[in-house]
Amino acid sequence: MKNIRDIVASMDMKVEDPQSVNWCRHRKHFFILSSAGKPIYTRYGDESRISGYTGVIQAIVSFFVDAEDSIRCINAGNHKFVFLLKGPLYLVAVSRTNESETQLRDQLNYLYNQILSVLTSTQLTRIFEQRINYDLRLLLGGTEPFLDNLATSMSDEPGFMLGSIQCVRMNKELRDKIGSILQIVKSKDLLYAMLIANNKLITLLRPKRHSLHSADLHLIFNMVNGSSTFRSAESWTPICLPKFNNKGFLHAYVCYITGNVCLLLISPDKDKFFELSDAKSIIVEELTSCNALQAIEEVSQSEGYSIADVGAAGLRHFIYKSRKHVQYTSPTFMAPYNDPHEKQKLFKLYRYTHDRMHSRIRPLKVHYYVSPTETILGWITSTFELYAAFGPLISKSALTNSSHTLLKWIKKEEENLFILNSQVF
Repeated sequence: MKNIRDIVASMDMKVEDPQSVNWCRHRKHFFILSSAGKPIYTRYGDESRISGYTGVIQAIVSFFVDAEDSIRCINAGNHKFVFLLKGPLYLVAVSRTNESETQLRDQLNYLYNQILSVLTSTQLTRIFEQRINYDLRLLLGGTEPFLDNLATSMSDEPGFMLGSIQCVRMNKELRDKIGSILQIVKSKDLLYAMLIANNKLITLLRPKRHSLHSADLHLIFNMVNGSSTFRSAESWTPICLPKFNNKGFLHAYVCYITGNVCLLLISPDKDKFFELSDAKSIIVEELTSCNALQAIEEVSQSEGYSIADVGAAGLRHFIYKSRKHVQYTSPTFMAPYNDPHEKQKLFKLYRYTHDRMHSRIRPLKVHYYVSPTETILGWITSTFELYAAFGPLISKSALTNSSHTLLKWIKKEEENLFILNSQVF
C-alpha cells in the first residue's frame, strides 16, 4: 500500500508548474493528447496547463500527416521524443534516460492500453467520430492514479521491459492446493480466477481455450496496486483487457482476503457480483480450514529469496525469464544494490543490455559488458533470457561457471519459482 509520503509526493507532482525548474528536471515525461490537440494526461503537472506543449505536438504530427508520412522519433541532444499515434489519440514520451526508442514505445503502448481498460477501443472511436474536439478527461476523471502508478512502475519493474510477470516463490504443493480450492468456483460465466500478492502472481485458473496475456496481467496488477480503495471492501469493477478483447468489458470481483493477498474473479457477466462474493466466502473458508490462508500470508510477507540461496560465486544479482512460460524471477536486492541509487544504476545497465540483445538491426545471443563497478552478462536462448550482474574483476571463466551454477539452481527450483501449468476450469 502506498504510504502518506508517496501520496503527498504524487500530489505535489500534479501541481508542478510546467514552466518551473522542478518540472524540467524530470528525466522522463509522458503526454497524451487527442488528435485535435486537446490535453488528456501528463505524468507531471496539471494537464490543463500544458496546452501550449500539446498544441506544438499536434502541429508536428499534422505536418508529417499532411506529407503522407508518420513521425516515430526525434533525437535532440540528450533528449529522445518518441511518438505513438493511435487513431484519435497521440501519445508522446520525452526522455533523457538511457531507454531506447523501442522501450519507450512499449511504455506508451502500456499507457494506451490502460486507457482502453477504462473505455474500450469501440467507445474511444465512437466518441471522437461524434465530436473530434471532445475533452476525454471528462470520462477519464479519477483514473489518473492508475496512469501515474503505471508510468512509475514501468521505470523500475523488469516485467514491463521483459514482457512477462513475476510469480511468488512458493512450494509447489501449496500452490497446487490453492488452485484446487479455487476450482470450487463452478460458474460457467467465470473466465479467470487468480490470487495476487504485491504485484506477483500466486496462482491463476483459466478456461481451456483462453490464456491471459502478460500485458493484460500487468493492467490487472496496476489496477489492484494503483488504488488503496480495493483494500477496504469488496469491489465490482468493469475492465477491458485489450489483448483479450479491446472492444468490450469484462467485470472483475476484487477482494483482499488477507492484508497482502488479493482475490480476483473475472466474468463477462455484469450481474455476477453476489454469486462471486459467495464463492469468495467459500474459498476463504476452505483455505482457512487447511491452514493454506495463513501459509499464503506468510509467503506474501517474506521478501523473497536472496542471492546467497543460489550459491553462485561472484554473482550479485540476476533476472531470469522463462520464455515458454512468460514469467521471470529475480532475488531481493542485496548490497550494494540495496541503495536506491545503486539499484537504479543496475537497472539502467539491464535496460541497456536488453536493448542491445533485442536490437532490430543486429540482435545478440550473448552480451558481455564491463563497467567500473560491475560486469553484466546478457544471454538469450530458445528457452530463457538471463541478465546477471557480477563484480567488475571477475574472469570470463568464473563468470561462465557461476552462470551455469545459477541455471542449475533455477532448474531445481523451477516448480517453486514459476507456474509451469496453469490450472483450467
